[in-house]
Amino acid sequence: MFGRKRPASDFHAEIEAHLQLEIERLQEEGLNEEEARAAARCAFGNVTQAQERFYESGLWLWWDRLRQDVRFGLRMLAKSPGFTTVAVLTLALAIGANTAIFSVVDAVLLRPLPFRDPARLVWATEHFAFGPSTVVSADFPAWKDRNNVFEEIAAFGGTSGANLTGTGQPARVTVTNVTTGLFSMLGVQPVAGRAFLAEEGKQGREHVAVLSETLWRNSFGADPRIIGETIRLDGAGYLVVGVMPASLRPQADVWTPLALDAEIFSPHSPRWMMLAAIGRLKPGIAISKAQADLQLLAQEMDKEYPPQAAQFRAHETVEVIPLHDMLGAECAFPSPHPIGYRRLRSIDRVRQRCQFAAFA
Repeated sequence: MFGRKRPASDFHAEIEAHLQLEIERLQEEGLNEEEARAAARCAFGNVTQAQERFYESGLWLWWDRLRQDVRFGLRMLAKSPGFTTVAVLTLALAIGANTAIFSVVDAVLLRPLPFRDPARLVWATEHFAFGPSTVVSADFPAWKDRNNVFEEIAAFGGTSGANLTGTGQPARVTVTNVTTGLFSMLGVQPVAGRAFLAEEGKQGREHVAVLSETLWRNSFGADPRIIGETIRLDGAGYLVVGVMPASLRPQADVWTPLALDAEIFSPHSPRWMMLAAIGRLKPGIAISKAQADLQLLAQEMDKEYPPQAAQFRAHETVEVIPLHDMLGAECAFPSPHPIGYRRLRSIDRVRQRCQFAAFA
């Protein structure tokens, strides 16, 4: 594109040479120079049009036109700085909005959940008059052992911070309590070591922990020898049994098992915990069937609670939602702190909010 003048001059010289040869031929046939020149130009045609066609066929033409358009546009924008500012801001907002929308569409519609057979995974929750939509820990054992619709159901509690010491670099980490069957139900395979064993979800067992791949790489250099070593979380020792991939959700640095025989899982406990429950439906079980089954269990559980709990359970409803549909939905995240029925009416003022796009 930068050598435009030379080929144009060559083309012009070629035209002149062609005309001169034609003039000489006509002169040999008896025409004088003036007549031969006029006849040669008439036979060749319009020289200017030929040069214009040659120019328009050049690859540099689009660059010239673009350069002219850009210069004209910049001059117009410089004359109207207010309009220019509005135009730039509008473009920035439009590009940002389109990027955000595509990210949501990609996560919700295009990208499948990174779990085994995700179509059968559902989010099960209880709705109470006091606000949070989670699962009371005292209801979960009944959901787990007495349901007729789930192959498996698992839960995780709130995420809290802890000081990690003992092996590797000290760090502040997030710790999430989960039931021992969560990883196997989701079909997530550990990067190293193993997942929790069923018996590790009982009181009195040795404290065990599963690390995230991110923490494993950043704090322990991806050393497989960390399996079987003891780390300390706020001073308490935990035996590392496995490492889970970075794609696993819910996100955490460390996972520890929930003991289902703990006091908080009894209806007569003075304190409970709010959990989040994920279940895998049996083949052929519809969402409506699962919801009706859990609603019946909730009504049966009403009889097992003390009279003081009747007020908040009077308006309880159960909802079962495909896990994929929860992506991008805003909801109450389970509280990491135990609660009692005397505090249930105030929990909506302190509940945390979460984005279920974390499951993408």
